Amino acid sequence: MKQTFDVIVVGAGYIGCSAAYHLCKAGLKTALVEQGPPAAGASRANYGNIQIQDMELEKSSDMIQLARTRFAHLEEELGNKVGLRQISGLLTIETESQWKLMETRRSTVSTCGIFSELIPAEHLREVEPLIDPSGLLGALYHAHEGQVDPFKLIWSYLVAARRLGLQEYYQTPVTGFALNSGRIEGVQTSQGFLSAGCIVLCSGAYTAQLGQMLGCEWDIHYILGQALVTEPFDLLLRSHIASASFFEPAENEEPGTVRANFAISQSPHGHLLMGEAMYEAYHFKRHVPFQSLSSVSASVTNYFPVFSKLRILRSWSAPVAHTADSCPLLGPSSRYQGLFLAAGFRSTVIVTPLIGETVAGLVTRGKLEFDISNFLPERNNYAH
Repeated sequence: MKQTFDVIVVGAGYIGCSAAYHLCKAGLKTALVEQGPPAAGASRANYGNIQIQDMELEKSSDMIQLARTRFAHLEEELGNKVGLRQISGLLTIETESQWKLMETRRSTVSTCGIFSELIPAEHLREVEPLIDPSGLLGALYHAHEGQVDPFKLIWSYLVAARRLGLQEYYQTPVTGFALNSGRIEGVQTSQGFLSAGCIVLCSGAYTAQLGQMLGCEWDIHYILGQALVTEPFDLLLRSHIASASFFEPAENEEPGTVRANFAISQSPHGHLLMGEAMYEAYHFKRHVPFQSLSSVSASVTNYFPVFSKLRILRSWSAPVAHTADSCPLLGPSSRYQGLFLAAGFRSTVIVTPLIGETVAGLVTRGKLEFDISNFLPERNNYAH
């Protein structure tokens, strides 16, 4: 098999599917290549939350502010419902140090025009009636976040892209790259060679592996995150709720050490999404350690004992990409002409529509709506 395209997108998660759609919309002959089925990586394990409070504060505020505007007409553009609904966000605070972190966060996001407020424990039930505030000092509250059905969103991008001519290659790992005098010319896959003058890596946690094939050591690594889902129940939760401990400096832990941070949402279908446990790993195995199940369950029932009788239907594990500065790898590679990256986003759902547009703008050399200089793949000179 040898096929020729204008651009090849590697990775069929949130970002890859959005990028494929927007590239097709721009009139480019586009291929989407994925080593498994669609949403095979972290996207299949995502809660679907459109989070604003989770953003990296120093460099990402312009991107997030712009990204949040893209959901108003998204369903109309894609011609499909994606389960879009408004919910609030709540970051629970257990210690004085977390309170100080959240006060700094509240102050910073307010300068971006995002309203948040610190709510003391005795008033938490006014915004989230089911919570047991015992042991909490309070929470950082943001009233205007949102949620989508992850699979409906990804599927809607794919269906819309197919109408515009997208070619899809699933169960098709990339095994190498064709290079010529510093320019990318295509990818070798398990199904043969695909030729293109532009390659976009939307490959999440697998980006470092692909970089090794190119002799690049991009600043991106991953953890394995675990979560659980319960039987459905009447829609009761008003917020996506997570612990402020997510924003505390991470300790250096041995690979395989399970760490649990409280995070829950209720899906649009009524299931309780419970997480998340995580550990540093050097593999992509999808098993869920028993310790993760008990740690996550305990963290949830500690503040929501009303959920203690819910039956857990399944659990999962997925590799979640991270960068040292919490900023994505976004933009052209300085080493290879025609190579672009869009990976390692801290909160992916909120940026999904915008980043698809941005990738298409980069490939077609159009104007971008925000500055990506802080996100360039080789910003820290990791390529050699």
